[in-house]
Amino acid sequence: MAVASLVLPLSSCSGNKGQAAKPPTMATKEGQESNPSNRWNIIPAMSDNSQNDDAKKLHDFDRALFVGAPDILNAYYEYDDPQNYYTEWPTDGLVSYGQEEYTQAVKSYQECIDYLEALNQDNLSESEKRLVEDMIFDFETKRDYYSYAEFIPALTPTSGNQVLYPLLLSLIQFKSKADIDRYLKVLDDFYDFFLKAIEIEEDRSKAGIGWSDENLDLMIKDCENMIANKNVHFMKTTFESRVGALKLSSTEERSYNEKNMSLLEEKYFPIYELMIKRLTALKGSKKSSDYLASTTRGREYYQTLFKLRTGTSISVDDGIDKLQAKIDEVFDQYYPIWQKRGSIFPFGGLDFDEAREWCERFTKEHFPAISANTVSVYEVPKEFKDTMPPAAYYVSPIDNYTKHTVWLNSGLVGDARYSMYTLISHEMYPGHLYQHQYQAENLDNCYQSFGASTPYAEGWAQYAEWMMIHYAPFEQEMAEAAWMAEMLFSALIAARLSIGVDYQGWDYDRCLTYVKKYKQDEKVMDEYWERITSSQGYALEYAFGYMMTSEIIDDAAKRLDGKCTLEEVVEAYLNLGCAPYEVLSRDMDKFVKENS
Repeated sequence: MAVASLVLPLSSCSGNKGQAAKPPTMATKEGQESNPSNRWNIIPAMSDNSQNDDAKKLHDFDRALFVGAPDILNAYYEYDDPQNYYTEWPTDGLVSYGQEEYTQAVKSYQECIDYLEALNQDNLSESEKRLVEDMIFDFETKRDYYSYAEFIPALTPTSGNQVLYPLLLSLIQFKSKADIDRYLKVLDDFYDFFLKAIEIEEDRSKAGIGWSDENLDLMIKDCENMIANKNVHFMKTTFESRVGALKLSSTEERSYNEKNMSLLEEKYFPIYELMIKRLTALKGSKKSSDYLASTTRGREYYQTLFKLRTGTSISVDDGIDKLQAKIDEVFDQYYPIWQKRGSIFPFGGLDFDEAREWCERFTKEHFPAISANTVSVYEVPKEFKDTMPPAAYYVSPIDNYTKHTVWLNSGLVGDARYSMYTLISHEMYPGHLYQHQYQAENLDNCYQSFGASTPYAEGWAQYAEWMMIHYAPFEQEMAEAAWMAEMLFSALIAARLSIGVDYQGWDYDRCLTYVKKYKQDEKVMDEYWERITSSQGYALEYAFGYMMTSEIIDDAAKRLDGKCTLEEVVEAYLNLGCAPYEVLSRDMDKFVKENS
């Protein structure tokens, strides 16, 4: 039978810390590093043999990159307590990013590059050299990316800030009245923040590089959802429940609830109503062919986006060849199995707790140990059902890497198309949560633990899913076939279509011709088209992250067959930390030669 579609919302690692660079402080505050009351000691120190001047400069630079959040909302998710990391609470609730900020980011990243390139490499250890390579690769990539500020959206149809920021705010836990006051400051800044975002989108539309009518409709729907049910609005009910848990006096509790409602009525609801009005006014301003490939700078911008989303230095054209080869390999191998079985949909009927217990237990049995941790699992409000993935992990605080947060979209997790087993494998064990904590505990720097690139993180999480398939309590052929189907249709083909549209100028019909080769029809193409045109570089980090990670680990395991187990190879890979895939490939090759 024809293969059914598996174009599903991808899992998501939501913790991207710091949208734009800031000029780094080159040293930590004098005297505080040795303060025994400061919880900084949970961050690994550099080894004793690395205390020459250049290593010390790198060490201080590495720590200083994470000093200070741009605003209060980011601070809540970057730190358990900012004072643990030589910093104070910001005074701004929200800080907007636009042309001016991105221009400064370009200068700041270049400053970082200059600082690192001035270090004497001969005075650095192998791990320190790898850290420098990772930093310079990332800083050059982001410097180039922010050079195309006019193409960077302020609002996006796929899990955009118009949805993400209310969710982030609604999940902040109140430990004191100071938390409430900071929360209200963030809420007070919503109007100005999103007003600037609207103005940026209006400028992009005037330049012919804004969102299509279909994508504007998606954002308008988001805005409508974010202000629906005002009398029992989630920004009202979640606030009241958190304030009530503090056991304040009835007078204080009533006062805070009144302040919250006042800000909702004066700032929150009005800005969303204004976004609906002004986004609606932009409809009709974009031609169907006006994607990135339609302008010279748009294609150049896509090349920087491609490097950012793939973690490689390969050209887009070479990336197309690599991706296409993988697509054909997977389809040719698994299509006969899908035909035989008549279905490729995900497998298993485990619920969240069952899947978590199984994945955590097998991770402990087959992967290096991590210390005890706490995991807070939050169900996102029902208003987010259609705009958030079924589950997402948010990176732990810099000053407390054993404190983890997982979001659960209960409106989606019961969908028969999803396997809770693979969601837990991806987001928690041995995916994002495990990888993040393991490297925070075992690497000798902060950047490779807390500034990890998206393709590296998603590549590991996808490969973690694939490894756990082979420990799964399901029939193996069925589980492998179902997982590879999701990889092919949700990531690999989706990424190929994304490159086609944004870089090669493919229209809908050209994309439809392509997907028909893989037994897909117009209905499936409609779903692809919505996702691809509503997210720049859609699925690149998942497709290339998985391809590169599996290629590096599987090649090493094959070459060391009989000498090292897969688990030992995986441990060696994790111990390298985040780096460009070319660097990881080189260093894993060195590991193979040393153990052959």
